[in-house]
Amino acid sequence: MLKIAICDDDIKFAGKFEEMLISISKQEHIHIDTDVFSDGKELLKDICEEGKNFDLIFMDIEMKDIDGLEAARQIRKTDDLTMLIYVTSHRSYSIAAYDVQPFQFIVKPIDIDMLYQYFMKAYERLTKGPAYFFCQFKNNTDNLMMSNIMYFKSNRRIINIYMSDGATYKFYGKMNDLEERLKQEKADFWRIHQSYLVNVRYIARITNDKVKLKNHKVLYISEDRKKAVGQKYCCYIKENIVE
Repeated sequence: MLKIAICDDDIKFAGKFEEMLISISKQEHIHIDTDVFSDGKELLKDICEEGKNFDLIFMDIEMKDIDGLEAARQIRKTDDLTMLIYVTSHRSYSIAAYDVQPFQFIVKPIDIDMLYQYFMKAYERLTKGPAYFFCQFKNNTDNLMMSNIMYFKSNRRIINIYMSDGATYKFYGKMNDLEERLKQEKADFWRIHQSYLVNVRYIARITNDKVKLKNHKVLYISEDRKKAVGQKYCCYIKENIVE
């Protein structure tokens, strides 16, 4: 899930902007959690005083009290990773904003296609972690596109990798270690069984005890994970219904 902040002193605009982001995220089956702030001071309070973290911040530049440039400078003192996208009426601020390393500028009025393009680019950069998955088995070393991995299956000390093009690879490892590695890299894989880690983007359907992938492959959910996987899937479906 991406944690997103929207900071703009035009509350009506901020509300519409949030609706646009939610619509795009549902269309692309991306989980987001949005918070809306009316000025930089409110945003800084949540981040600097309350310790809240955001993956992505959409922020106006011209705001009362603390503007978007000063707010970003304060954020950058403790956080170099948060991605900043300025939503502004003037591109002329681009040079002034250079020192806070914004990812992009979006010019008002907002074009939905442009917002979609920038949001998806930001999403890819934020979530891809390493774009590739390195694995080694005996004398073979493979460099695999993470996004093309459908699922992992463990067999004792060997983990098999199943790709979207039908290819398979393997490496020595433990499933618990792999699960933790994928979490750290923000790769969206679900543990449905002691032996399976599944890329959620390839899930077509989940029933009581089975996961059906988009290539029609069926994987079984272990008894002790049925409830958790079922609840997670219900939340996933609910959050990604395009209204």
